[in-house]
Amino acid sequence: MMYQGKTGFNWFTGVIEDRNDPKHLNRVRVRIHGSHTFNKQKIATPDLPWSEVMMPVTSPSLSGLGTTTHGLVEGSSVMGFYRDYLEMQDPIVIGSFVGEPQSFYRVDEKEDDNGTRNFTKIERTTTEGYNDPRLSSESSYKGTPDGINPTHIPNRTYGLTLGLDKSPKNQGSDKAINYPRELYLGSSDVNLLARNYDDKTYPIIEVVKGEPKRDYVKPIYPFNHVHETESGHVLELDDTPDKERIHLYHRKGTRVEIDKDGNYIEKIVKDKYSVVLGNDTVTISGNVTVNITGDADITVDGATNLISKGDISMVAPKIKLNA
Repeated sequence: MMYQGKTGFNWFTGVIEDRNDPKHLNRVRVRIHGSHTFNKQKIATPDLPWSEVMMPVTSPSLSGLGTTTHGLVEGSSVMGFYRDYLEMQDPIVIGSFVGEPQSFYRVDEKEDDNGTRNFTKIERTTTEGYNDPRLSSESSYKGTPDGINPTHIPNRTYGLTLGLDKSPKNQGSDKAINYPRELYLGSSDVNLLARNYDDKTYPIIEVVKGEPKRDYVKPIYPFNHVHETESGHVLELDDTPDKERIHLYHRKGTRVEIDKDGNYIEKIVKDKYSVVLGNDTVTISGNVTVNITGDADITVDGATNLISKGDISMVAPKIKLNA
């Protein structure tokens, strides 16, 4: 009998070119080295088979439980295996690679009549495989191998639909970009925040008036565990000795940080709303300073009790008392 597991393990490496699964099953299209050519006139991105993505055992992958979406993007380098062995039509992605992305994606070699070998670096482009194929919009794919009814397969009625206009915006900017990001070309794919940065080299943390002066973070690789999303949200869990901290940052600049001493810093770039449907108790062992540059309104539906064991000082140009 032939069955999965008995026939052997046929593995592959490749590059993600599409993650916009119409069935929302977490699948991706992978251009696989050795199986697929970079020439889209022979096999365009929509012609690639859908690959399932194996999730970690920390996620049930059932009924919406756990982490049900992966983090792969167009341009991610991945490894996997064929579930159907030598048929090679049912690929499974099992992991992704960190590398050093370059502005070129392949090197062509030619040898002349004298035996001299020449190498040419081919720059990245959306029109050839093993690259992020996303164009500016869905309509931009019309007339290309990735659009509907391409010349190499005239009767294909589907094509790519995800354009940059519908993709996440890059790091707080107003537009999306193709991957890899220029910021990481020629260096490690490991997040810059995990690679010995400080506030001067990666100024996502802007100190504002009223915020306490902070010690430069300077995390040490590999102790800062960073998760950054495409649009620029960041979560840092930093275990750098004597710099241990937790930092949550929104792409617009709002952030929460707990520093090495347990100090809690909160910066909100716009409005804040707090709603407590039960009781609220605040205990402060030190002093409290509240600075308000606008008006202040306090409404109490019940009784108000104010107890001070020291003097009470009030300064105002005019005091109104309404019974």
